[in-house]
Formats: sequence, C-alpha cells, structure tokens
Amino acid sequence: MGKLPKNIQLRYRVIDRLLRDYETVKTDVIIDKIFERHDISVGKTTIQKDIRNMIMDYHAPIEYDNSKKAYYYPENVDEIFPIIELIDEEINALLFYFKTISQYRDYPIFKEISKTTKKVIDSTNIPLEMKELFERDTLLETEKHPLIPGLGLITELLESIANQRVIEIQYKRHNKEPKKHLIKPLLLKEDKLLWYLIGINIKYDSFITFGLDRIISFNCTNEVFQKIDFKSEEYFKYSFGVTVTDEEPIEVVISFKSKQGHYLKTLPIHSTQEIVEENNQNLIIKVMVKPSYEFYSKILSYGSDAKIISPKSVVNRVVETLEIAKSQYNNT
Repeated sequence: MGKLPKNIQLRYRVIDRLLRDYETVKTDVIIDKIFERHDISVGKTTIQKDIRNMIMDYHAPIEYDNSKKAYYYPENVDEIFPIIELIDEEINALLFYFKTISQYRDYPIFKEISKTTKKVIDSTNIPLEMKELFERDTLLETEKHPLIPGLGLITELLESIANQRVIEIQYKRHNKEPKKHLIKPLLLKEDKLLWYLIGINIKYDSFITFGLDRIISFNCTNEVFQKIDFKSEEYFKYSFGVTVTDEEPIEVVISFKSKQGHYLKTLPIHSTQEIVEENNQNLIIKVMVKPSYEFYSKILSYGSDAKIISPKSVVNRVVETLEIAKSQYNNT
C-alpha cells in the first residue's frame, strides 16, 4: 500500500478518532471536525468514499446504524493507524539511535529499551522494509560493552537521581573492607566501558565517586533532598576520566610526533586542548588538567610518540614511571 497523500491521512485520522471518542458519528459532524481541525473542506461523497477505503484497505471495523443515520465502532477496536507520523529523516535518525544503543544489548536495562523502542516503531508509519532494518545485525556496529557487575543497579539509581532520594550503599574498594555510605546521587557516568555514580557524601558534605561494579548492596531511602545545581561539564572540565581531585588545574605542554598529531587534531585528548605549534615533525599541544592516574596512563599509552615538555613535576613523574617499567625487564 503506497503512502497516502497528507490530506487523506488527516481525514482518516479524524474519522478514526471520532469513532473512538463517540458512540455514533454522523457524516455532517465528520465534515465539520475535519474543517475545524485541519481547515480542509470536503463533501459527503468524499467522507463516504473515505470510510469505504478505510474498511477495505485498513480493515477498519466501521459499521452503520440505519436508525441513527450514523457510523460507529464496535467495542475494543485495536489501533488501525500509526499514532506518530515520521518523515524520512526522522526514521533514519531513529534507526541510527537504535543501532547505536545496541552496544548495550547485554545490559539488563536494554530489554526494556528494546520493548520501548518496539512500541514506538509499531506506533509509527515506518514502512515494513525499514522496520526489518531495526532487526538486522550487520547494518551498523558499535563498540561492544561487556556485562559487568553493578549494571542491574542502573534503573534504580536513575530513579533515585530523578526523584532526589537519598540512597544507602555498601561499597567495597579494592583490598578494603565494605563500608556503608549515605549518598545524595547526582549523576551516572560511563568511562572506558565502566559505569560510575557521582554524588554527595552526606557525612562529609563532599563529592564522591563510586564504581557500580564495587557496590555490594543498594537501598533507596524515603528521605528526599533539595535539588542540587550540579553541572557535570564544569565538574569534569579539568579531569581525565572520572577522577576529580581538589587540586588546582595546571597547564601541561606535550609534544607528539607528526603521525600521531594527525589523529589528535581529529580526536583531541582533552576538551581544553590547544595547538601551540605544528611542523613536519611534531604537533605541540597544551591542556589544562588535574593530573591523575588516568592522565598518566593516557600519556604513557602513546609510548615514544609523546613527550611531556612542561611542567617539570609532570616530566619527573613520567620519567620515574618509565624507569620503574624498564627495571622490570633488566634481568630478562
């Protein structure tokens, strides 16, 4: 069945809605409502034709009451027409979105996302051949996110954040005993395939970060806290990953070999990255950061392609780390 002209679609929808909202509907009422809602003028012959086509093409169970000279639906009629009308660009955007989030297919919450998306798809005018693309695995592939402990908490944590409810968690840091915390949850953040909860530790009235994989138990209390003006972009502005220290950010200047520099211009290592100098051999950049374990891990991952120029404290830390790493191979 080809795509209907817009005016016909609108008329069909008005007729369908009226038959659902009223016990019986006369032709004159349909004509008036179509004009009232869409400024479209039609006659009785057009409405009679529309109803015949709705019965034949869409199997609409429309019946006629001779005594009332009006049309009606029997009880409990299923949806006949899609509730949401999408243009081609919107359909493609929805397809891209669905394929992108498929990277989370192993997450418990993904089953609910899939069911919700299917309801949306079934309620639209997406053609059957396009609907089949939503099920195809080879159309678009993203990085796969492994199933790790703690992912089952995502839904409950989101509800706690949305409802501003204080939560109580048992948390086990590496090589330490579990500890209870009362938290005002603010944000769930993903970093390098792991998920973290950022909140305020009520005991110390300070920000704290928890890895979901190390949360042993979780309980949402009945205590509600006042809305907190938390700006994630500002909070993480000078951080690498999820670690945010109390230190002031410092300017770090780094030189990269030209080949690596091409990638850095396309995908900067940090949001504050600025190019200081570029030539055939090197790309020199500067970033404003709070150096953390994640920062040093990132720089060291470039091997001999990266060299810290300043400040001296960061240079010394990198050199010390490289010397320790080298010493592990001295006897091999």
